[in-house]
Amino acid sequence: MRTIALYTTDTMADWEYAHLTAQITVAERMKPGRFRLLLVGDGVGTVHSLGGLPLSPAADLDELVPLARADGLAALVIPGADTYTTQPHDRLAGIVRTILGYATPVAAICGATFLLARAGLLDDRAHTSNAPSFLLASDYEGAAHYRHAPVVTDRGVTTASGIHAVPFTAEVMRASGLLPPSIIDSWERLYLTGREQDYQALMDAADAWQKS
Repeated sequence: MRTIALYTTDTMADWEYAHLTAQITVAERMKPGRFRLLLVGDGVGTVHSLGGLPLSPAADLDELVPLARADGLAALVIPGADTYTTQPHDRLAGIVRTILGYATPVAAICGATFLLARAGLLDDRAHTSNAPSFLLASDYEGAAHYRHAPVVTDRGVTTASGIHAVPFTAEVMRASGLLPPSIIDSWERLYLTGREQDYQALMDAADAWQKS
């Protein structure tokens, strides 16, 4: 079983990770024993999301390194929060550098892209965020690599704007291998368009995969 880790911190944006946590559960119902969701934190004390939801990390950040070393960590997902521009999150930045060395995908959305920029991880990678100006205060050197797109992946690092949670979730599912491309593509189209034909395509793709 592989792990998708979700970093939990105070004021984390509920809408930026909710699709992913639901899809992990859906995938496990369809084919059990493939993936698990692990809430990790800078310590294991309870934090509160932006919406006031209490979340208790099940593991400390340090536990990610042996998972990554053993190729058991499918992705680390870092949702946005109000704290990335005011607090260093140095332990998180260090863990990100370490697990990238083991080719573990890292996905950051909204404010979490500021963390990656400040850590120098976007200096030579194509990336996106809420806006180019948002990242400039990090004093990073990667402004020339900014892309005006909902989501961007470059060499194991996925970045996204906070208003594009659906493309971000789809990209995390692709990077982690949570579901087959046919399901992911249909899911993304459905949640972006709401069209009946996309719902049917999703049901057909899911049925075919479950029977395979």
